[in-house]
Amino acid sequence: MPVQGCNVVVAGGGIGGMTAALLLGSAGASVRLLERVAEPAAVGAGILLQPNGLAVLDALGLGEALRRAAWRTPPAAIRDPTGSVLLELPLPDFGAGLDHGLVLRRSHLYGVLLAAVRAHPAIQVRLGTQVIWASPDGTVGTSHQGVEDQLTADLVVGADGEASTVRAGGDFGAVAHATGARYVRALVPGAGHELGWGEYWTRLGLFGGAPLGDGSTYLYLDATAPPVARALAEQDLDGFRGRWAAALPLAAAALEGLGSVDGLLVNRVVRVDCQRWVDGRLVLVGDAAHAMAPNLGQGANSAIVDAAVLAAELAAAQPVEQALGRYAARRRPAVGWVQDAADRLARLSRVTHPFLRWGRDVALRRLGQLATGPRQQQRVQQEDPVWLYVTAQTLHHQGGPTLTD
Repeated sequence: MPVQGCNVVVAGGGIGGMTAALLLGSAGASVRLLERVAEPAAVGAGILLQPNGLAVLDALGLGEALRRAAWRTPPAAIRDPTGSVLLELPLPDFGAGLDHGLVLRRSHLYGVLLAAVRAHPAIQVRLGTQVIWASPDGTVGTSHQGVEDQLTADLVVGADGEASTVRAGGDFGAVAHATGARYVRALVPGAGHELGWGEYWTRLGLFGGAPLGDGSTYLYLDATAPPVARALAEQDLDGFRGRWAAALPLAAAALEGLGSVDGLLVNRVVRVDCQRWVDGRLVLVGDAAHAMAPNLGQGANSAIVDAAVLAAELAAAQPVEQALGRYAARRRPAVGWVQDAADRLARLSRVTHPFLRWGRDVALRRLGQLATGPRQQQRVQQEDPVWLYVTAQTLHHQGGPTLTD
């Protein structure tokens, strides 16, 4: 069954789901994109697009719209509370202009993608439609305004997040593990805060910031330490600010921009591992297959890469079962390495004992280059960004097969 003329249901209208819909639709599939939210609003805080994700979005013709409200990142660094660099994080030049990342509002990225799928002639967008069950034979149960229905598809793409209904409908050998970690994200006014770009590792965990292209600042910080978690639970904004300002004085000015605890986006970290990513006509992408800690900034980017590799394999001249098998075999080990690396980085950032923190900082300063060299950066990107760009561009402009080796 070639992708040309294939009837595809994409469950989940997030970043990975919309990217998959665009690529599969461009490759010749007829796509129904189901999203449970009836009226998508500005959700989330900020997001970092790395070269792998940016390559695909650029190839889809979305780069100019994204850059109108984005900030191009210089090389980043991890610092101690005094601002001294522990670990430099250079980004190699992968070629084709893919030598940087973009920081932007997640809502802006979502809006650009939503406009693109709505305008695509091969994609039918069904908002307010929830997938309530899925079967490996390609049937999907839906609910829209309380009315249940059933759809049949040649392929069902589960892009419906860490609590995936599609995943629950198949045999994927899935394990979802709540790590106990929580992170806070927020947008605050002003772009001139002393924090700059990058992370600070403190006795409370990490605190990071990035200016956005619209004059505001994106903050992300660990909320796992008991004093911070307690302040959040008690809705104690002053206590929350005070604890972080004491651990990282540079953060005080940025935290003054927080209006209320209700304005903070608090995310618990769940790791999802699947022994299989395919069951019959069901296939998983993004958090449904591999939810991870946010510490490498690869959650959404990995979902975008999933979409590109899946579409590339389906567009190649091979049976669909073989294409899905190649997709899973290619993506599962690559993203598994990133999940493990993000977990290790999270644990390192959360060390609280003063002596252990000192030892960690010394080791990072001495061994940093070994941990952040070109080979490691290539593994973080998972696929060659130039390959991703060329492949997605081929699918977008020609709708034909592309090389997958």
